[in-house]
Amino acid sequence: MPLFEFQCRQCGHRFETLVLSTSRSKPTCPACDGSDLEKLVSVFGVGSGATTGRSAGAPVPLGGG
Repeated sequence: MPLFEFQCRQCGHRFETLVLSTSRSKPTCPACDGSDLEKLVSVFGVGSGATTGRSAGAPVPLGGG
């Protein structure tokens, strides 16, 4: 999902919002309704929800073995 983090340059409020590529409208600040936003670099995690018994840093073998 295209979830982006922004900071409003008018009031300083930081927020996340879903931005679809098909949407023609730009996001606005939920605190002050400002449109002068800075897109921030977000840290995110990806997971499948399944556990495999491997530790988080363990390499995953690739190929047919």
